[in-house]
Amino acid sequence: MDLAQMIIRFANEFSVAMWRLLWVLGAVVGISYVGSSLMRMQRASRFPGHSPVTFGDILPVILVGALLLNLSRSINVAWNTFGTGVVTYGPISYGGVADFGRLAEAVNAALTIASVAGGFFFFKGCLLLKKPWMDGQSSHGAEDYVWKAITHMLGGSALVQITQMIEAFRHSLKLFW
Repeated sequence: MDLAQMIIRFANEFSVAMWRLLWVLGAVVGISYVGSSLMRMQRASRFPGHSPVTFGDILPVILVGALLLNLSRSINVAWNTFGTGVVTYGPISYGGVADFGRLAEAVNAALTIASVAGGFFFFKGCLLLKKPWMDGQSSHGAEDYVWKAITHMLGGSALVQITQMIEAFRHSLKLFW
């Protein structure tokens, strides 16, 4: 077994397991965000002396939890803001690498691994989106977490659909291979 076959085999098995892991992580984290927000609101109203919590304080966290809970739909919506079509999850078969001969399958495997990495970047973007509302957002030289989160989410959705992004770049720059 050579290196290309190892990468191909790894990518095919890796992508299915990692997408499932990502969906489970999104569901668990999303449910915990929503649950902790509701518990925080319930505790503030039940015990005297706690600082008041308004619905506006916890609504952004609930929205981020909903994004994570519906991660596959969220990636699809983010992709459709600048691309077209339905997002596919799984091993990639890109027709543009047919001229590469024996390396075509290895290139498809590398693109599959990049696609899974895009899913995790989108997940990280959703996690970063919660940070400004919980810690407070200031522009005193600190990082701007909202823009960082949006960049992760859009970049991650572009990586998930990496074959369409490659085709868009090829047609825009008039590249041929």
